[in-house]
Amino acid sequence: MPQVSLRNIYKMYPNAKNSAPAVQDFNLEVEDGEFIVLVGPSGCGKSTTLRMIAGLESISKGEIYIDGKLINNLPPKDRDIAMVFQNYALYPNLSNFENMAFGLRLRKVEKYKINELVNAKARELEIDNLLERQPKDVSGGQRQRVALGRAIVREPKVFLMDEPLSNLDAKMRVQMRVEIMKLHQKLQATTIYVTHDQIEAMTMGHRIVIMNGGIVQQVATPEEIYNKPANRFIGSFIGSPPMNFIFGRLEAGSGGQLYFSNSHMYLPFPRERVTKEIEKYIDADIVGGIRPEALSLRGSISTERKPNEFYAEVDVSELVGADRYVYLNINQRNRETLVARVPAKERYESGSRVIGRADMEFFHLFDVNTEQRIE
Repeated sequence: MPQVSLRNIYKMYPNAKNSAPAVQDFNLEVEDGEFIVLVGPSGCGKSTTLRMIAGLESISKGEIYIDGKLINNLPPKDRDIAMVFQNYALYPNLSNFENMAFGLRLRKVEKYKINELVNAKARELEIDNLLERQPKDVSGGQRQRVALGRAIVREPKVFLMDEPLSNLDAKMRVQMRVEIMKLHQKLQATTIYVTHDQIEAMTMGHRIVIMNGGIVQQVATPEEIYNKPANRFIGSFIGSPPMNFIFGRLEAGSGGQLYFSNSHMYLPFPRERVTKEIEKYIDADIVGGIRPEALSLRGSISTERKPNEFYAEVDVSELVGADRYVYLNINQRNRETLVARVPAKERYESGSRVIGRADMEFFHLFDVNTEQRIE
């Protein structure tokens, strides 16, 4: 039985200017011990969904179950969940110890047990030397550890985390990301985590729920999300730089070979990937998609290009650590551009002519109208 089950969940705000639901037809089964990440742009409905699970937002339609029990009408304190907020939500006038102990005191846990639990969890989080201080006397990362400690001392059935790292600087975010992952590995607690940061989503989640406009776009493992995006939105949202998109047509060549074709490309599509669904698009307009790292470059254009190659002109070259992002103009008339992610040692000057090569094993096809991936 799933630990958390969301079935046909809707959230409507009656007085909202936009009549569309903030969340619509949200369905998700979260298994015991799973780490699920909800990710998407601002306003996509991810935090609203989390707050409905927590009981901080009412549900307009649908059902939420925890351990098979319907919780729609249960108050937050009776749902056996613990929530970690973006702004920590610590009581500034209480010590860190008292902040961690607050929920246990509400539950009338015995004093000796509170001391035992708080001190044990503080040692795990390496904040046992900070318990007598107040939140204002410690750093942002330490405050976040106190907030995590307050959640885990209660040993709830489900942890909910709403952008808990967004207020930290880049270095501290990486450190706390690792800490949360280590903590989850130790506790094996069911966790639903909300973020707008794709790196957090891809590195932390067992599965990722991508949302846009209140609608779930795809639920899958990080690998599947990246390698088989369900639609163009996901291809453009996940990945840095994002996926390149190219308009063209699917043409049939000799021997059953299919080609992605336009005025400046004629790329052979792998025979082993051709399906009956893909064959429906022969002689139809289509959108091709390819990740920047699936493009490689060579500087000489004196030789004839190979079937999976194309001519391009370098617009800009950016050095990004061990990589170089090369922005390519492939069509002077319409200024169509691609981004190639190549090793930093490869240097390309602005205005130089190059030959690009597409690794067609990683070439995606999308419907022009629905923008859904074709496979």
